[in-house]
Amino acid sequence: MIRRAVTRDSVAITGAVIGFFAYFFGWLTLKPSRIAEGTSLSLYEILDWIIPSVILGSWLVCFALSFIRKGTLPAVILGTAANLILVLSFVFIGFAATRLLEGELPYARVSLGVGFWMTCAASYVVIFAARQRLDNSPVWRNLISWAGLVVLLSLLITGWFRDLSVIQEFTGREERFVQELIHHVFLVGISVTVGTVLGILLGIWATRSRRAEKPIFFVTNITQTIPSLALFGLLIAPLSALSFAFPILREIGVRGVGDTPAIIALIIYSLLPIVRNTYVGLRQVDTAVIDAGIGMGMSRTQVFRKIEVPLAAPLVLEGVRTASVQSVGLAAVAALIGAGGLGWFIFQGLGQAATDLILLGAIPIIVLAVIVDAVMRTIVRLATPKGLAGGNQ
Repeated sequence: MIRRAVTRDSVAITGAVIGFFAYFFGWLTLKPSRIAEGTSLSLYEILDWIIPSVILGSWLVCFALSFIRKGTLPAVILGTAANLILVLSFVFIGFAATRLLEGELPYARVSLGVGFWMTCAASYVVIFAARQRLDNSPVWRNLISWAGLVVLLSLLITGWFRDLSVIQEFTGREERFVQELIHHVFLVGISVTVGTVLGILLGIWATRSRRAEKPIFFVTNITQTIPSLALFGLLIAPLSALSFAFPILREIGVRGVGDTPAIIALIIYSLLPIVRNTYVGLRQVDTAVIDAGIGMGMSRTQVFRKIEVPLAAPLVLEGVRTASVQSVGLAAVAALIGAGGLGWFIFQGLGQAATDLILLGAIPIIVLAVIVDAVMRTIVRLATPKGLAGGNQ
């Protein structure tokens, strides 16, 4: 019994079970207007039996393959089945939205339902499980990982989802969306850049001075416990006082609301992971390696630049990655103090009780966080010395 339990892929089983139950929830909601409550429709209430049956059968295949962990072929079939579910789901919602709006009033909208979101989440859980089994097959691993996203992007570009409410929200605010997306990236970029410089310097200082170590970590730990909205609020009063006391600050854009408090708060939040990882990265360098460098005639500066920095760089960059992904999400709250960004759509949607307007801000933030995470992981991998990379495999 113990051996049989070990052969199960619990991650894939979880995804398959979630996907199976998602089949019975509402996939689309037909509403008379963008803010009105609508009628939730399940998959089998919208289309004929063919596509629902294929999706349900694919989930059963995923569930069965979750009990076969050995071999490349079962993993490939598992990932292919999950991608098939994704592709069919994407194709279905675009077609069904157009079909549901036929004969409806011009203000009618079709929104995505719980069943669709559960299916997407469950599919990527299963895809993740399949990826884990394909470490020795990079071609299949990449195909399974990106096939669904490529199809989604293709359908978006061709206008397949034009009748979905969230796309209609985007169409009506396209110029504003591009503006706030760029501003969101600006807030994150400037705060993480400054936070990285300050965090690395503070981390180096903490490793070099026992007296500085405790105060630095005390302050950075305390700031992490302050809720983001509270920190934004705490910065308004002193920045407003400074801008009135020194009018030149107002001329360069320093005010109690807007970008300045948002950037300062995001810098503060980014410090702890960078400081901590810099400290740990430098501390973990073997003293024998440092002594060997000194024995070869290197100066202390040369040891730091040629030995400590390369060995600590991967861990430092992991801290930057954490701070970057964290800042993408926290920047959304900055919209409440007039800093703009994608959070503007979220809070506008909350004020109007328009769910799809909330999604117009929330979905790009999630996508942006995933992209930032993927880019930073690539940078970390490239910055890892070959000896360390081989040791970690």
